[in-house]
Amino acid sequence: MIERPTARLILLDPADRLFLFKVHDPDVYDPARPSFDPVWLMIGGMVDPGEDWEAAVLREAREETAQIVTGARWVWHRSRVMHWRGKLVRHRERFLLARTDHDRIDTSGLDERERSWTRGHRWWSTAEIAASPERFEPYDLAARLETLLRDGPPAEPIDLSA
Repeated sequence: MIERPTARLILLDPADRLFLFKVHDPDVYDPARPSFDPVWLMIGGMVDPGEDWEAAVLREAREETAQIVTGARWVWHRSRVMHWRGKLVRHRERFLLARTDHDRIDTSGLDERERSWTRGHRWWSTAEIAASPERFEPYDLAARLETLLRDGPPAEPIDLSA
């Protein structure tokens, strides 16, 4: 099975809204929760060889949104198997938290592949996520984000795999 280390950024603006991309690629899905509908995901992508998790997530933020952030803190992680264009891939994901002092986004740095599956992007409040009928990853994002905002970053990263 292919292993894919993936870094995700929980990017919060001054109003505690979370930035997410709406993506749709019917050839990529979680066999444990199969759905072929579009899903809202955090900034992120593969950790390149020789790159650490924080460097990867900060690079992805620059490339995907032109956001320059520092001091990302690891707060969640999970491991899950995904069906990825005909192959099973184990994603080892780390979710890092960072804040930005503005909500301006520039997606011109998305590559052709990313543009092909991106259907939109926006900032979301926890209440908007909780009230929305749309799909989010992680599937319990509203509750997880509410806890994170209320309690602050955990002393040790929380495993979302269960």
